Amino acid sequence: AGSLSLSGCKAHADDAQSYDTPSGLAVPRWAALRAKEVNARIGPSTDNAVLWTYRQPGLPVQIISETRDWRLVCDPTGSVAWVSKTMLQAQKFVLNSSGDRKIEMHAGANAESPVRAYRRPRAMAALGKCKKDWCKVSADGQTGWAPADLLWGTQKAPVCQRPNLFARN
Repeated sequence: AGSLSLSGCKAHADDAQSYDTPSGLAVPRWAALRAKEVNARIGPSTDNAVLWTYRQPGLPVQIISETRDWRLVCDPTGSVAWVSKTMLQAQKFVLNSSGDRKIEMHAGANAESPVRAYRRPRAMAALGKCKKDWCKVSADGQTGWAPADLLWGTQKAPVCQRPNLFARN
């Protein structure tokens, strides 16, 4: 039990590069929810209806589009909504996305190294550095290496599609 987190590990290290986005940062990119309550809206303004409220600070989300003050985010359930940029912070956590099984935290960045701990499904962990296909994660006083493909928050490609506003239902 407990949560899984990855501290200081970034899926994108494009700090020297500037992009044609309102923030000048790459899209998609990873962030985390900053507050205990974050409203998810149907559009990029407080005039738009609240679809739901997130209640998990640190939850990793992928920014898939942005305006000057709002970010279109994808969450671990695959849901997409707009949140104020002030409700986001630099990504510090990842989520066990292995479905319904525990993931192993190894002593080294390979499957042959000893297992130090296990993380339950959907548990968060602090994100550390990533190398090759492994990321260093910490949670509940335990630190170890986990396969990046089992951690939600390490993907470089978009994990959700931007909604088509003109699609017919």
